[in-house]
Amino acid sequence: MAEEPVLAERRGSRSVEDAHRGDKQDPDLDDAEEEPRLKYQRLGCDVAELLGNNAATCLCVSDKILALGTHNGTVHVLDYIGNEVKRIEAHKGPVNEICFDEAVEYIASCSDDGTVVIQGFYTDEIATFKYKRPIKSVALDPRYASRKTREFVTGGLAGQLLLVSKGWLGNKDTILHSGEGPIQEIKWSGTLISWANDLGVKVYDTTIHQRIAYIERPRSSLRLDKLQCHVFWEGETLLHIGWADCVKVARVRPATAGSGAQTDSKRSLQIVASFQMDYLIAGIAPFGEDICLLACALAKQGEGAEEQGADSAGEVSAAVPAEAPRPELKIVTWQNEEVASDALSIHGYEHYEATDYALAAWYPRRPRALGAPEDAAGTSGRSSDFTKWWADGDEPLYYIISSKDVVVGRPRDGDDRVAWLLDHKRFDKALAVLDTDRGLKASTHEQVTQRYLEYLVSQRRFDEAASVCARLLKDNAAGWERWVYVFAQLRQLPALAPYIPTKEPRLRQTAYEMVLHSFLLSPADHPRLLDALLKWPPDLYSIPSLTQSVINRARGPGGDSKALLQAAAHLYQLQGRFDLALAILLRLQQPDVFGFITDHSLLPLLKPSHVAALVRIDEVRAIRLLVDHHEEVTAATIVPALQAAEEEARRKGDEKETELWRKRIFYYLDWLFQKDSNAGADFAGQQVELYADYDPGRLMAFLVSSQAYALEAAAELCEARELVREQVFVLGRMGNSRQALHLIIRRLADIPQAIEFVQMQRDDELWELLISLAIGSADLTGALLDHIGGYVDPLRLVQKIPAGLEIPRLRDRLVHIIADFRTQTSLREGCNTILHHDCLSLAQRLYMEVRHAVRQLCVREAGAGAGPSAWFAAEGGGLKRKPMDASSLPGPWGGQKLHVQPRQANGEDSEQLPKVWVGLAGQAPVPAAAEMARKPQGRRASGRRKTGEDSAPPLPSLILGRLSAQHV
Repeated sequence: MAEEPVLAERRGSRSVEDAHRGDKQDPDLDDAEEEPRLKYQRLGCDVAELLGNNAATCLCVSDKILALGTHNGTVHVLDYIGNEVKRIEAHKGPVNEICFDEAVEYIASCSDDGTVVIQGFYTDEIATFKYKRPIKSVALDPRYASRKTREFVTGGLAGQLLLVSKGWLGNKDTILHSGEGPIQEIKWSGTLISWANDLGVKVYDTTIHQRIAYIERPRSSLRLDKLQCHVFWEGETLLHIGWADCVKVARVRPATAGSGAQTDSKRSLQIVASFQMDYLIAGIAPFGEDICLLACALAKQGEGAEEQGADSAGEVSAAVPAEAPRPELKIVTWQNEEVASDALSIHGYEHYEATDYALAAWYPRRPRALGAPEDAAGTSGRSSDFTKWWADGDEPLYYIISSKDVVVGRPRDGDDRVAWLLDHKRFDKALAVLDTDRGLKASTHEQVTQRYLEYLVSQRRFDEAASVCARLLKDNAAGWERWVYVFAQLRQLPALAPYIPTKEPRLRQTAYEMVLHSFLLSPADHPRLLDALLKWPPDLYSIPSLTQSVINRARGPGGDSKALLQAAAHLYQLQGRFDLALAILLRLQQPDVFGFITDHSLLPLLKPSHVAALVRIDEVRAIRLLVDHHEEVTAATIVPALQAAEEEARRKGDEKETELWRKRIFYYLDWLFQKDSNAGADFAGQQVELYADYDPGRLMAFLVSSQAYALEAAAELCEARELVREQVFVLGRMGNSRQALHLIIRRLADIPQAIEFVQMQRDDELWELLISLAIGSADLTGALLDHIGGYVDPLRLVQKIPAGLEIPRLRDRLVHIIADFRTQTSLREGCNTILHHDCLSLAQRLYMEVRHAVRQLCVREAGAGAGPSAWFAAEGGGLKRKPMDASSLPGPWGGQKLHVQPRQANGEDSEQLPKVWVGLAGQAPVPAAAEMARKPQGRRASGRRKTGEDSAPPLPSLILGRLSAQHV
């Protein structure tokens, strides 16, 4: 049997009955209501049947089982869901209190019949103690099961606090306290025993067998005849006391050292919190750093159903009103600041007063800070912290007991919090719990997702709903597909598209295609289509199908948007149809078309219209691209395309555009010429004209470097544009040197250029023409005298100067020109001498190298002819000559063939080394030839003799030959 949920309302909210009255509910009520800290359920299963014909009087809670006392004296042992485990029928009167030992092996109960019964769960041991007066409270030693003394404390209307223990001679009753009225409440924690009577609360220490504290009953205007004190130990350190409308919290202070040699061995209690409430307290227990109270409302005299006496007129009483309100379970701080308050729907609450309720709690042990009282106090101010301070499976439990009902309250876990927040449409807080609490159920995640998204969609907050999908759906593929269809039905897929996952998880292809096709409808969504295509992997959708849909949309109304055409180009790229993609990119004039062309090697596919479109996008990048790849797309394709664009602008009458295209042609040909001087040879003539128009200063460099232009046309152009220097160069290349020289003298009057021009032509007649053209002017004649000295005999120029012609600085110029001529003559003679010396040195070096390989050297007198007496054998290092017959000579002048043998291994010259013929050609005398061949004998000679005079020009030539022939 499942537990029946309890309807709990927040204090100050409307009751269920009010909701049925038809009043119009305040829309801000849910926003003002605070989130509860506890959830409540009725204890079901066997409890309802047990209380059907009986009434509950008390309840004890342990970490294993429950024990419910009833009015007929029966104790029912229950599990946590209300199933009866054991029944103990030990009393004849109402059961006033039940307690367990720490190990939950024994249970003790007391009754108005004056009996105390202790029974073991795992043994047949039953101990019954009978007293003459009703027993109101009993407490077992926490170590009852493990100690042989079997101690317990009990008390009642007799006003005595008895400590019962087992000894050698039987049970022993020790009166710990008496004489201050009935004992109302007894609690035993560790080694401390607390009890309450009419005067206050006292604490007894079993280790020293002394009373260590007394807390006086709080003073109140309430009549306390029927109001009972409620005590709860939190461990062995804190004692919580609730009495009438007052709350106190006492901390146990350990024994401290006294002054001198004496020490205080007694522990003591210190009040760390004390405050008065505006309601009656029916039970008390800790809740984390706060206090949990079972509270009942107070009533004024005259409002209740019963008067309490004339002497108390106007005072607040504990009487229940004619119709009592619901009891409340409150959580307050140690400073009496309310954290939470829940009104409970207890069966028959209208007829109950504070004494008809009880609170039994199971509270897990947890450490607390041991600092100053103010540091140990609960949270200051209204707490909004829902931090989980208990361990899983060990949460605190709060049982509210009435005669016919048992309600259990426990802290709300993350799933409970989320459910409450969703019911109150506090979705932001529900999401915060979802992010922080990792122990939530999967169903809770789905519930938050479903309800929050439905709420946002109902409010038409589609953008926010789409972002929430990304946050909540995560890797839930089925959830993603479901909400894709929902957004599609609402025509809001563009809002969801940026958040749809493409990897983890991966949806079905139809979901992605549905999103992409939804972008085609409105031109405003075309940029989103392009963005999705660029970001999504192409295998998520059917490329051919989508391409056809995009093309069909582009042909319809509103299909000329830039984003849609870009999407079509991207789809063509994915299919490898780069030519169609290129056409679209050029149509759109996209700057990235240049990278697209180079990445896919599309230059050979360029059409003339493509060239003009590229230049329009970015003429610098376009021309650089075309020039860098001129071998793939030649000037024969580019220039006509640019000319066609120029012609089209001219037909339109746009002179500015026409001139711009003409400049673009110039830039292209200019860069192309710098890259490869022959690449644009077919357009060299046009290039001459373009240089003349836009960059005349560089025309000369082009004319010098290029050979492809027509000379006649270039000369005419230069003449028309009065580019004299360029015209001179062209005329010189045409061979019309005289006309060119005339232009230099007549138009430029530049004698240095004229001299340079004549020198380059290497025509002596031009020197005469230059002199004749310049001699008629005194300035030109003077300039000629300044510069011509190194090239022409000064006498030739001086003789042609007409008589009577006045030339400024004539004497200085003549001295200068003669000095220049002498300097040049001296330089030539010096160069000849150096050359002559170098030739002789090289000849001697060659002779010495050759001599190591031959036995005899044959020489011939220069100019002596080829007669028999013309040849001599050089002996003695070349100092002696012996005539030889020409027929015995090897080589072309003799009849013997030359045979070359290698040198011996020991380094000695062989006696059969071949002869080598040597001939000297030129005008050198015989002695000079002999001197040239003179050398000290022996290959190991360390020096070399100097030759005689060797400056007599012209220099001789040494002719050396070796033939492979038979040995002489």
